[in-house]
Amino acid sequence: MDVLEMTNTKIYELSLQILVEHLGIDGTSRFLSICKPRKNQTSAVGEQLSRSVMESIQERVYRMHAAQQSVPNNENIRSLDQLSDMTFYKLGIGTIADALGPVGMARFIRIRRPNTIDYTAERHKWLDKLDKDTILTGIQQIQQSRCAFDNRR
Repeated sequence: MDVLEMTNTKIYELSLQILVEHLGIDGTSRFLSICKPRKNQTSAVGEQLSRSVMESIQERVYRMHAAQQSVPNNENIRSLDQLSDMTFYKLGIGTIADALGPVGMARFIRIRRPNTIDYTAERHKWLDKLDKDTILTGIQQIQQSRCAFDNRR
């Protein structure tokens, strides 16, 4: 299984299957609610995974698991309910990392987590507007304000 060759859809579906196997359907639902999907569509190399696509994959995985499993381990479920959201999130991410490795885990997070943006593209949006003189003027202003602050001390 080469996670670099897998589509985002396959990574997401496989991650959900892994979570359901380890955390159960209720635990997976809790995990997914902690790391809410993006409001906008996610994009990757040649593939977009919208929130509705993520929800349909989730439903399919849940139905498949419900057909396979009949009796959950109640003792394990009780202990999971006692975990804080942060601990539960770490458990879920660790479960995915154990199964798919760090690259698979990173891809799942990129698909799922809110406010994940392409910092390079964002940086170019504002840096490309700046010229050399504007940058030098900004540096000089910062240096002057620091000197003024140091002189007050």
